[in-house]
Amino acid sequence: MVRLLGAGWSAHFPAVWPDAVFPHQGYLAVAGKGPFRPSFYFAFRPIGYPLFLWLFRRDALVTVVAQTALYCAAVAALCSTAFVVLRSRVVAAATAVAFVGIALQAKYAMWNTQILSESLAISLGFASIAAWWRFAGTPTRSGARWGWTVLIAWLLVRDAHVLPATVVVVPVVLTVAWLGRSFDPGVRRTLAIGAVIVVVAAGYSYLSTSASHRADLSFHDVVGIRVLPDPQLTNWFTAHGMPLDRALRTRTGKGGLVDDFYVSKDPAFARYRHWARGAGPRALVVSLVVLAPHYAGLLNTDLPAILDGDVRTYDTQGAYDRLPRHIPWQLGGPTSRAGFTAWLTGAVMGLISSFVVAMRRKRGLGPVVFGAVALTLTLVEGYTTWGGDPVELERHMIGVLSRLSVLLVIVIASSVDAVILATRVPDAHATVDAGA
Repeated sequence: MVRLLGAGWSAHFPAVWPDAVFPHQGYLAVAGKGPFRPSFYFAFRPIGYPLFLWLFRRDALVTVVAQTALYCAAVAALCSTAFVVLRSRVVAAATAVAFVGIALQAKYAMWNTQILSESLAISLGFASIAAWWRFAGTPTRSGARWGWTVLIAWLLVRDAHVLPATVVVVPVVLTVAWLGRSFDPGVRRTLAIGAVIVVVAAGYSYLSTSASHRADLSFHDVVGIRVLPDPQLTNWFTAHGMPLDRALRTRTGKGGLVDDFYVSKDPAFARYRHWARGAGPRALVVSLVVLAPHYAGLLNTDLPAILDGDVRTYDTQGAYDRLPRHIPWQLGGPTSRAGFTAWLTGAVMGLISSFVVAMRRKRGLGPVVFGAVALTLTLVEGYTTWGGDPVELERHMIGVLSRLSVLLVIVIASSVDAVILATRVPDAHATVDAGA
């Protein structure tokens, strides 16, 4: 922590970025409303980070110390969980070292010195992974409660978290609660209740976003920077209601902040604004499914910059001067297409081997399901986050990248641990045959 905060103590870590200091729409302004005013829950920002700021009276120095402490605690939770879930001490120790290496990278740790939501999103993401990984190893009612508590807190920090968690986690958890006859009834009930709360939180997020129009800026970015310059996307969105006229064509290549378009009342764009606040966002969600192959090509183009995760532009406190940018040989997570392919291939092979071992031993399936679901959630989140806003990609994707790095380590370490365990302990079939 001391190494990260460094020389910033004397400057008190002032908030400098527009997302924090906008007079009416910034995090500090929304936090100033406080949770006892109804407008706080339908403001321009999701409530998670403004509530965190409010708890510390919007004091930048105290907030930075608190979020850095939370970051360290989340990493410590990951490390301790590795020693609880993994049977091999060597594998657990190596996994813990990998977690520390990931956390020490400037591209992740740097956000703790900024008054932006990325820090809380990364820390709660780590904590949620630790909680559910521990639950997967030993399913208990209290473990499920901790898992849901942290996951729902994580959902409320950024709108981009809501859709992936709802469409990936909720169906899987409800299926487990329904079919998991070996679980204690209290555990199954807690899983089901948590899934319902996530759905309620998602509904609230949708209503809050619609009421505050906080997604308008991102949608204007998508239309101006990604849709209009691309003939295939332009044709598809036009066929799905986008009022393409001479006025809208002038927005080609321009984001929503250019010319203050996101607050413009120009009557020439009246039809477009009506569509953008109605059917437009729904058309975008549909397009991410039906045009997935086309989007995949565009994402592949952006992938090197996303994986590299160079966010030093936001580093006003010199964290990049004190912490490593990357861990050598991509051991701290993928930083290139080749590294991403290698890590993901290793994770898939690891899931398969862990599944085979679990089926032979008739136990240990929980961590396999956790790894598969968590990895799927993170990849889906990465895709929808990328699809939802083409501006500041490195910043918006940094949380996804941090969780992806941690989960890849967990999945591969779990598979190595499962194989080691299988060689030491006879599987169920072998034991039965020997007894016969």
